Amino acid sequence: MTQQIRDSLHYKGKKYSLNNEILEYFFKEFPEKKPENIGSFSACWRGYVADFEIKNNELIIKKMRWMFSKESEDHHRTLKNIFTDDKYNWFSGLIRIDDFRGKYDDEDDEEGIYELLEIRDGNFIRHWKLNFVDFNDFKKIIFTNYKTTKEYEKLFLLWKNNNPGITTTKIDEYIFQNIIRNVRKI
Repeated sequence: MTQQIRDSLHYKGKKYSLNNEILEYFFKEFPEKKPENIGSFSACWRGYVADFEIKNNELIIKKMRWMFSKESEDHHRTLKNIFTDDKYNWFSGLIRIDDFRGKYDDEDDEEGIYELLEIRDGNFIRHWKLNFVDFNDFKKIIFTNYKTTKEYEKLFLLWKNNNPGITTTKIDEYIFQNIIRNVRKI
């Protein structure tokens, strides 16, 4: 599998490469807003690269580069057609920014310090900085709460329907492993 060109986030004077394409949550809900991709590039299947910033405690879409679309010539106008302002107020969830992420947000570094930015409706809520034990406890708490939501039910059924014979335990293991990406509200 080809590593994708990463989106970036500027926070407190530092630029972080993200392993999670957070605009895809928006485009999955509003596919008509995503410009048509008229080309292909294995390192950027989504057709764009986004740059975000935490500014004045808001998640801002700073810039987008469309790779293979008719809109690639006028990035700024296209961005304004998709979002009424630069604030990405549609996003709620956790964005992982620590230096221990590895290629695919590895979570098994016992010496790691795990850093997450909590965002709610585009507003910066909190910067979490956790050691390995606290990070795993945090994930367990989030997972327990997530299991009571409609989002969990939808994701669970999606896994069950697409994987005949899969056990509840296996589905929960997958959801738990990806809880940081899946959870929208803390």
